[in-house]
Amino acid sequence: MKKSLLVSVLASAVLSALSGCAALEGQDLADDPTSDEGISSIANSRLNDDAMVARATLSATVEDGLAILYGTVPDEATRQRALQILQGTPGIFEVLDHTRKR
Repeated sequence: MKKSLLVSVLASAVLSALSGCAALEGQDLADDPTSDEGISSIANSRLNDDAMVARATLSATVEDGLAILYGTVPDEATRQRALQILQGTPGIFEVLDHTRKR
């Protein structure tokens, strides 16, 4: 009884792992949260979802953990909030500020 339960659990785990691999085939790199494109997508989404930062015209690019923030901000508080969001985004280790004030 215990042996058949163990075999059943192992078979289920193997099937889940195999179906997970198949699900990744054909996915866009931006769907991978560990790729530069994926991290950029998450960072830009976080910027757009923040009520304070969303009123600014901002975008970020990420390459090897370095994020560059572009756009215009209405004030220094919005700039600082955007930088804080990027610094708190997983996969981003350094942020360069290339924004300008309106």
